[in-house]
Amino acid sequence: MRPNITININTPYLTIDAFSTCTGLSKSTIRDMIADGRLPVRAKSADMKRGKVLINMLALYTDASEGCNISLQPNL
Repeated sequence: MRPNITININTPYLTIDAFSTCTGLSKSTIRDMIADGRLPVRAKSADMKRGKVLINMLALYTDASEGCNISLQPNL
């Protein structure tokens, strides 16, 4: 049986600046990771093409849990 864990995600989306601060990665590295698909981002509608890029933290936590033998239940 897989154990259940609960993760409290304070912010489901982070800007590139905030993600850089949290991870210590440079903004250019983050942009490269977004461009090649290593970081999931919130989709923008056609009328918001110039809006801020938002990194999907819930998708990152979910992806990270797939390699473990756990059942992830995010608590937003």
